[in-house]
Amino acid sequence: DDATASSAISDSIMEGQDAESASGVFTMEREEADCIGDGFVAGIGTEQLQEYGFLTKDLTSADDLANVKMSSQDAESAASTLFDCTDVSKMMSEAFNASGNVDEKTQQCLKDALSEDVLREMFTLMFSGKQDAASQLATEPMMKCAAP
Repeated sequence: DDATASSAISDSIMEGQDAESASGVFTMEREEADCIGDGFVAGIGTEQLQEYGFLTKDLTSADDLANVKMSSQDAESAASTLFDCTDVSKMMSEAFNASGNVDEKTQQCLKDALSEDVLREMFTLMFSGKQDAASQLATEPMMKCAAP
């Protein structure tokens, strides 16, 4: 049911933070993860999330979300939920700063280059299964900002 689906998404987000993975740099509170779980279920629907492979048939979160391809409308809904529930721009800044190798000028450049509009588009592309386009969108400003 929807509550189980929402919890599975929230649990998956929280567990993902514990893992030493790339997404481990994004830190989120349980409240934000719950909000995302509820938002995905309300905006996209449990059955549709299962069809996309975002959730399994028994309503656990799928292990490999890298290959999830949502319709553009659902991808937009998922990205909106992300932005409604958490401060994505702040999360990205913290992720860049976590490496410790980014000076203040570069941090400000990245913050300006990766505006909320750009980040929304990037996450929409990711949820649409267009990983390459999403990385390209983020990589160009990062290269520009990192250039001496």
